[in-house]
Amino acid sequence: MHPDTMRLIDRWVGIPLCFVTGLWSWLRTIRKAKSDNYLNQDSPEIIIFIGLAEIGALVVAYPAIKEAREKFPNSRVCFITAPVGFETLQLMGFEQDEILLMSTTSLSGMFLNLISIRKKFSGKRVSAIVLEPFTRISALISVWIGAKNRIGCYRFYNEGSYIGNLLTHRLVYNSHLHASQTYLALTKTLSEPISTQPSYKEKISSQIGNRLQIKIQVDDQKDLENRLKLEYPDISLEKIILLNTNASDIVPLRKWPAENFVEVGRKLLEDSTITIILTGSIVEQPKCEILLREINPDRVINLAGKTTFRELITLYSISHLLITNDSGPVHFASTTDIPILALFGPETPKIFGPMSPNAKVISMELACSPCISVFNQKKSYCNDNQCMKKISVQMVLSEAKKMLVKWN
Repeated sequence: MHPDTMRLIDRWVGIPLCFVTGLWSWLRTIRKAKSDNYLNQDSPEIIIFIGLAEIGALVVAYPAIKEAREKFPNSRVCFITAPVGFETLQLMGFEQDEILLMSTTSLSGMFLNLISIRKKFSGKRVSAIVLEPFTRISALISVWIGAKNRIGCYRFYNEGSYIGNLLTHRLVYNSHLHASQTYLALTKTLSEPISTQPSYKEKISSQIGNRLQIKIQVDDQKDLENRLKLEYPDISLEKIILLNTNASDIVPLRKWPAENFVEVGRKLLEDSTITIILTGSIVEQPKCEILLREINPDRVINLAGKTTFRELITLYSISHLLITNDSGPVHFASTTDIPILALFGPETPKIFGPMSPNAKVISMELACSPCISVFNQKKSYCNDNQCMKKISVQMVLSEAKKMLVKWN
């Protein structure tokens, strides 16, 4: 389902559903007997994180997931996400039956998934943590699956972003915090009593030190290197630079011009020891093939859509630099030690910047940027992303060369 279609459904169907569901939930709460006090006192049997839209956010949520596992050792921690997030969650320590997939391609598929999840946790004490601020479908899911405690960000006196009376624990959305800090605050609120007042009034420190770090085995690295040597015997693997040239359709404005990537690639290949590998999803494969031919078909490898998620992480671990738009690979690569050069424009790196200590962000910080946020469903009226176009090839090359010297 196209992101714009999902936004329209979330707005025009989500708002009335939030109102009706919120009213039903409120009336149901009033009729509850006092015997339900366990909701505030006992640990939940099931803690469910809900995050559907951006898969990179799953990695960013790791400190929050770790907190839930440590603070509630007797609770089962599960995750509701889109099918593309399955491999990511497996690498984060989730068992297969703890990953609950929600179709994002059809409403009928989503409805059937909801019924299945509801049955799975029927009669259990369930608490849900809605990671995506002001996303109505995620908040509605928390009610529909039977969660008694529902934690998320709430608008209070802010205009817009209506989600009704769905949340039992409400946090102020702080646009000055990194998303990892916001997710951790949501998780810490599990221990607080139900209230319509803003919850969790404590300081949350930087979570870079608690980020997900995936340890890749030497054997896995050797297997991948041998595969590359076998498939591309004429290309040297002495120094590998990765280019992630695309950004998801959720925010097309985040894309850096393809011709700039071509020029950067050509300039980098002036160093005879460098090989460039293009990464991406299977749908990006044809575009990456065009880039390969335009940069240098003899020294560029197109691996878009040709790796599993684990192989992609392994590729990061054997490479010397990643140059990427603001997209999922920023966060995937942060699970390894690879130096990351991330290009940000319409969204601020203060919220979703890379968590790796080996990362460098280039952002022009124009007066109009950031123009997308959770308050506008990450949809901008802009059709000319000067915030990305003004990031010059020379700026990227200069930083890339500095990083290659510093970390390699």
